[in-house]
Formats: sequence, C-alpha cells, structure tokens
Amino acid sequence: QTATFYDSEQQTIDAHNSIQYCPLNQISPDCINAFIAVEDRTFYRHHGLSLPRIAKAVANDLAAGYSKEGASTITQQLVKNTYLTNEKTFKRKLREAILALKVEQNFSKDQIIELYLNAIYFGNNVYGIANASEFYFQKTPAELSVAEGAGLAGIIKNPSKYDPVAHHDNFLQRAHLILHLMHNQGLITGEIFKTAMHEPLTITTSENLWLGTNYQTMALKEAAQLLNLSENDIINYGYQIDTYYEPSQQQLLYDAMNHSAYQLEGAKFAMLSTPNGQVKALYASTPTLLTARRNFGSAMKPLLVYAPALELGVIQPASLVDDSPLIDTDFNPKNSDEKYHGLVSVRESLMHSYNIPAVKILEATTIDNAMTIANKMGLHLHDENLSMALGNTNDGTTFLELAGGYQTIANQGKYSPARFVRAIRDRKGQTVYFDLTNKYNYAPQAVAPDTAYLLTDMLVDTARKGTARKLAILNTEIAAKTGTTERAESTTNTDATLVSYTPQNVLIVWHGNASMKPEDDLPHGANGGGRLANAAKQIHSSISNPAIHFTQPSSVKFLGLDSLDYKNGKIKLANAATPEYETTTALFSTRYQPTMVSENYLLTTPTTLDGRVNDQDHAVLWFDVLPHQTYEVYKNNVLQSVIRNKTGTYTYTDKTPALMGNYAVTASINGTNPRPSNTIELRLPQRTTPINHKTSKAVENKRVPWYF
Repeated sequence: QTATFYDSEQQTIDAHNSIQYCPLNQISPDCINAFIAVEDRTFYRHHGLSLPRIAKAVANDLAAGYSKEGASTITQQLVKNTYLTNEKTFKRKLREAILALKVEQNFSKDQIIELYLNAIYFGNNVYGIANASEFYFQKTPAELSVAEGAGLAGIIKNPSKYDPVAHHDNFLQRAHLILHLMHNQGLITGEIFKTAMHEPLTITTSENLWLGTNYQTMALKEAAQLLNLSENDIINYGYQIDTYYEPSQQQLLYDAMNHSAYQLEGAKFAMLSTPNGQVKALYASTPTLLTARRNFGSAMKPLLVYAPALELGVIQPASLVDDSPLIDTDFNPKNSDEKYHGLVSVRESLMHSYNIPAVKILEATTIDNAMTIANKMGLHLHDENLSMALGNTNDGTTFLELAGGYQTIANQGKYSPARFVRAIRDRKGQTVYFDLTNKYNYAPQAVAPDTAYLLTDMLVDTARKGTARKLAILNTEIAAKTGTTERAESTTNTDATLVSYTPQNVLIVWHGNASMKPEDDLPHGANGGGRLANAAKQIHSSISNPAIHFTQPSSVKFLGLDSLDYKNGKIKLANAATPEYETTTALFSTRYQPTMVSENYLLTTPTTLDGRVNDQDHAVLWFDVLPHQTYEVYKNNVLQSVIRNKTGTYTYTDKTPALMGNYAVTASINGTNPRPSNTIELRLPQRTTPINHKTSKAVENKRVPWYF
C-alpha cells in the first residue's frame, strides 16, 4: 500500500506516484542483480531470513538496548513495506521474521523479487521500478544499462541522500560501490565493469513530470518530519496526506515561468503561498532547487536590514540616511548605479535598493540584533559581516525560508513557515496530524504589526515606482522587492529574484544558475525587475483581488513634519502654524514617533523695531519679518501698512510730512492674536544725517544633517 496525496479540494493529486506494475521478465537481468548484490546477496539461497545477518544485528541491538540494527533480507523488506507498521521493536522484528518465512513458503523467488521491485521507493515521490526508470532515465526497465540499474539500486537505502538529481555525486558514488559488489560477486565481467564505471549516468528527467511531483516531494518530506518517520515509511504504510495544493495555480506558475515571450534563461523556480504559510503551488525546473541554499541579493534587504531596524526603532520610513562613502570600514560597497545620492529617506533607499544606506542602517542596528530578529522570521543565519546587508550570507537561504520571511511581513508580523500538509491519516483512516495554525490563528509574533505594515508600505512604493515598477500597472495593491546576485569578479549573474505579495498571496519567482558552473550564469542585465516581473505580473493578474488592501494597524499613523526642517536633515513635527504647503506627511510607528516640534512657524513678537528720520524728513523704520506672519505698522495707534509674505529685514518709510509720532508693529498669524512690538518715537525737530543702514534677506540656519 502506498501513500496518497490529496489537493485542497480533496481530489487525488495526479502526479508520478501511481505504480506502473512491471513483470520480472520485462526488467533487465543486470538491474535485478544490482539489487540482489547490495540488498541481499544470499537471496536465492535463504528461506526468508539470513541467520548470519540476524546474529550480527541482535548483538548490536543488545548493546544499544533497543532494536536499531537492520538485518532485513529482500523478503523481510517486502513484508515490512507491505504488511507491518514502522515501529522499531523486538516484537515487530519477530513478526517480520515469521511473515517472511510464510511468504517464502507461498511465493517463488521470482515472484518475491518482482513484488519487491514494484513496491520500493526511489525518492522524489517515485516508487516502483517502472516509474523510476521512466522518471530518471526516460527508459523502460528492460532498457536500463548495467550502470543505470546499479544507480537505481543505490537510491533505496536513503532516497534523500542518494537523490540522483539533488545529490548526483552521492548517487554516482553509491552506483560505483554497487558495481564493485556486482563484479566481486561474479555478476558482471571485468570488461562490463570497466565500461559501466565510465558511464556518466546522466539524469534526463522531464520538466513535465515535475508539474505535480515538486509539491508532493515537499509534502512527503514535511509529513515525514511531522510524524518523525522516514519518507519510506510514509510511502510504504499507506498514509493519506491532505495538502493545500491547488492544481489550477500550479498550472498558472508553470505557464508563466515557461512563457516564450519572457525568455527566462537557466533554471526556474516559482512558489505561491498565503501569508499564513499555506503553499498552494510549487514549480521547480530541477529538484535541486527545492532544498538548495542560495544568496538572493537585495531581496533579503527587507528581512535582514529594514525589518530589524524598524522593529528596534532605529529607523522610520521618513528617516534620513546619508548615501555617501563609508568611513573607517574595510567594506566599501557601491550602489548599482555607481552614484552617491546624498541625504535620502529610508523609503527612497529601499525603493531604489541603494546599497550604502542599507549597510549604514545595519551597522546602526548591529548585526547581532538583526540576526536575532531575522531568526524569529525563520531565517537561520550565522553572519558577522556587514555584507549581510546586501543579502550575502555565509550559509545562504532556502526558497522556503525566503517565503517564510515575507509571509511574516504579509501576515502582520506573525511567523508561519511555509507548509504543504493540512492533515495526515493512517491506513485505517484515523487522523494522526492536523494543521491547527490557520484554524486557531496560532503563530508567534516575530515583529510588531507596525513594523510589518511600515515595511509593506515602503515595498508598495517599490512596486509602484522602484526596482519592481513593472508590477505598477496591476490594478491591485502589491508589495515587491527584487534581488540580483552577481558572480564575484564577473559581470554575469547567478540569481535573479522577485518576491511580491498582496494581502492574499505571497509569490516568489526566480531564475538562475542551479549548477553554479560559470558557463551556466545568466547574462549581464538579467535581474529581478526585468523578465521575471513579466511572469509575476501574469500570475498576480490572474489571482489578485483589487478590492482587498493591506490593513493599517492602530499602532501606525500619519504625522505632519515641518518641510524646512526635513530638508535640513531634521525630523520635527509641524506646529499649528505650519502652512500646509510646508508640511510633509509621513507614516510613523506610535512606539517611535517623533516628539520634537518645529519652531519655524510659531508666532514671534517683533523685537527688532528701530527707526530714524532721514534728510527728506521721512520716518524710516526697519524690523525683521518671517514669511508666515502678517505685520501691521501703526502710527499713533492708526494703521499705516500691512506686510505679508516677506522675509529678512523689512524697511518701511512714512513720507507723511510735519510732525511724526509714536510707531509700533504687530505680528500675527492669519490675523489672530497679534503681538505688538516695542514703541519708538520719531519727531522732526531733530535733524539727522542720511541714514545708511543695510537691508538683508534672512539667512537660513545651517543645521547638521542627521545620518548614520
């Protein structure tokens, strides 16, 4: 009995897991001998049990204190895979031995080996010799070469470790071991042995076979981890696995990633999930990508730099960073445009993916703090260098970890890892696992909701007018970040990544160099915002709901900043007198909102009024004015003039002849609550020499910009 996988609609997933039964006479004799050589060299001589192997296993089990050693013959393996549970106990071993003897009494050796070869698991959700031959070599079992038969025989001991696609070196090494065994046991001649040892064993899996198998492979791995069993046990004991798989979405990913107009070169990967981690579709052109650890370049900046800095209050979207060369550091990256942009906002630095501001923000946050928060989002890193700010990490990141990080941001800061399995039932139909995460909305809060929303809001701008602006034409609210990884000392790229999300979906699309051989690099210019964005746009246009928007939490609010201060590198709140045209509106976390209020537009009392009578017998007054205040000049308490929208030192001349009088000036904003100046008295009897005073424009205060 084999495992069965079901999609989100409880329909059986139609992938490469239904057994194609193959009679023994349609299997290459050399292939049969390969299995016998490595699994049970005395198969044709024993009656179901191998006493020497049992004695050795018992001794090891007694030393360990429990049943740990395998001594199974092919007959015992057949029994274990078809009749018994997976428990490792002496009682189960005894039952296995008894049943093996009964099988030998009722079936011929040819029948036993035939059943065995049609039941065993070959990794990648492929079981049965016919399926394995087709999947890995696109051949029938009768067409297999000696080396190919040895290769398949080597997989079954540990299908993950000896995966022909994901771990070809391990696969080849074990195939050579089995060829040595066959030669030593006289099953092949020396000449055949030498020829087989030089066969490259090229794997020729078809992409079409992976349309559903990608997903099942990951669901199988997850099920094995959840139940603490081997993948073989999950397969052989007939578990029924309910998944979140949606076939229509799977086809959508495949079509977009292989659209001829987009010309996505190299290996390709795409994954679609919900913000709470339910994976709906998964496409990989080669299975090595499913568990590969890679550096995704700037696509990691939101998770490794901006999220930690926002969480700790180091930055807000409106914070200003000096995009200028780094000082006193051995790490001196450049921006992709090889320019410096001076004082830029955090929002702008993320939108255009500037490297230098990212490094300065990480330096201010500290690497340790950034890693602590990144780990809460499922990114298990151990880095000590500022190059982490650019997405260059020591261990790399899997696609699932990358998805988990962005799912956290899309899910209001709650971390839920990417998940494939919804429920598991045993062969009796009893539920042994159920995913409660969605039902009870259980997920740890990795970062605060305000951190998640502020980062999302900045990434929405990235999709509108930044590096992912090709997505801007979509009639939906979408956040996105691109990433490109360049080969050192080269102009070619190894990875191009685009992560995008809406309130409903998280999408990763990628193409790149799976082999990491220089000749397989992407051409210069291939990046996350180019052709990949076309594929992402096609996918989002089919699944997104324009009516649904990201929800702003109560811990985030808009605040007005004084634009004059902001231009000078200071974040100060606009005051009640600040004109609307001099107010910059920005989002802030209420945990870290600014408290300093600008003094630029507060009502000030005129204190500089002075005057003289010139040689034309005119009264000349001068006083300092501000553009946001209205000034009224009074003579003997009678209004003489109104001054608006002036700045600097203002000069007023009263040309009324004869007796002068008492002069004063009032200042107000919008005519309310005027404040009077001092009063000066000017009279004619005292002649004066010509007045030669200077007038000048107000000089703006020079402020030291705030930067990291």
